[in-house]
Amino acid sequence: MSKGAESPCPNNSAARPVAAARGRRPSRGSGRRPGQSGTRTQILEAALELFATKGYSGTTMRGIAQRAQVDPALIHHFFNNKDGLFQDAVSSRIDMSTLFDSLMDEKAEAGLKNRGERIARTFLSFWEDESTRPALVAVYRTSLLDEAAAKAFRDQIEAAFASCLGRTAPEETERTPAFTSLMSAQLAGLVMLRYVVAVEPLASLDFEDLMEWLVPAIEVHFDRLPQE
Repeated sequence: MSKGAESPCPNNSAARPVAAARGRRPSRGSGRRPGQSGTRTQILEAALELFATKGYSGTTMRGIAQRAQVDPALIHHFFNNKDGLFQDAVSSRIDMSTLFDSLMDEKAEAGLKNRGERIARTFLSFWEDESTRPALVAVYRTSLLDEAAAKAFRDQIEAAFASCLGRTAPEETERTPAFTSLMSAQLAGLVMLRYVVAVEPLASLDFEDLMEWLVPAIEVHFDRLPQE
């Protein structure tokens, strides 16, 4: 064969592996997951766990990636930055705009002894629920050191609770504006000690026992409202 006839064979054989390599995706390491919806959920759950236990400042993107077993670049791909991830993680568990709506219908209120009990159980129900508690703890723990990061959620929680009080005790809240603030302050202090800081024995107190102590303290606000 001539020299010109011999050259195509080695050149073609060398080109095929290169072309195949270019068309093949690189294999992932054992610590990374495919960028699918399941991975996004895994990241959200890992982030919420860390935000709830360490707060916003104590949680890093790398720490979330390690907990979720994904590449940190994948988190940036889904959520852009830590603030976006915090917002999505909280919203994935609870809708702040309708926080108390489902508990304020007549059926939900049936059988409750008084307005103090309705208010207490309504406010604390989401803290007792294991599916929504991490999101609320994350918001309140973050607000201790990073008010800006959690302000929007705190404002929504307080606004939703004020609306709840307005429907439960319309005359009282309209006549005495401080009534809502006093109620919110008392219950916010309770959830901070019981669920966020976990002060004992309050943190492990049986919920029904807690109600026996709390409801009379809530109900007294109605008895002490100034008369017209």
